[in-house]
Amino acid sequence: MLDRRRFTPLSSQPRATAYAAQESNQYKWDGQVTFPFAFSLRAQLEALAGGNPSWTTGVNFTQQLLESSDLKEVVALYQKAGLNLEADLSTLQNAAQVSSDPTAVSYLKKYITYNGKISIPVLTMHTVGDGLVVNQNEQAYNALVASKGNSDLLRQVFVNRAGHCAFTPAETIQAARTLINRLNTGSWNATALSPATMNAKAAALGPDYNIYPSGSGYAATPPAFLSYTPTNYLRPFPKPKA
Repeated sequence: MLDRRRFTPLSSQPRATAYAAQESNQYKWDGQVTFPFAFSLRAQLEALAGGNPSWTTGVNFTQQLLESSDLKEVVALYQKAGLNLEADLSTLQNAAQVSSDPTAVSYLKKYITYNGKISIPVLTMHTVGDGLVVNQNEQAYNALVASKGNSDLLRQVFVNRAGHCAFTPAETIQAARTLINRLNTGSWNATALSPATMNAKAAALGPDYNIYPSGSGYAATPPAFLSYTPTNYLRPFPKPKA
């Protein structure tokens, strides 16, 4: 499921029905990270691409919400606030839609959009609580690689922590070693890729590597690899041509 329900990397996960706390953390993501990041770089992207590469045309916002892992949260918060969710969705659907510039879309498809045509082993690592680049990106990438028949080259691991790329040195080292082992042996080792093995080997690197920044110093932070399957990537995007 989408895990933007916590903000700081070493924070605990709010309980499943603590919707106000979840929304508060999502607000922090958008206000302190996502919006500044997007707006500061958006102008550069559009200048390079030659226009706007994004669109809302053809998007069914009600269906998108129904398929979202945040559905229960949205419904509960609307009910608590006494607001009309259906009316807001209708307003959104009937508003003037944003069209993309075909030139800009073509630019991104050529230079930025992944095509799944990998020819060497790839190991991705993602924090499940990344509110900037949500973990559903891994589902989209996995599906694209599979569509090109390259699933044997791709493996994905996840870390149970909030934050964007909020990995400990030990977790990073262990992921790199796992990929190097694949390159050296010519095959993935399912046992070596299991969260239990990854955590044990990362922990064995010792306290100097199992840390994460906290305040003005560092906090002891145990490895947090876990078995995780992202929900579907909701945002529609053009599939590269074969």
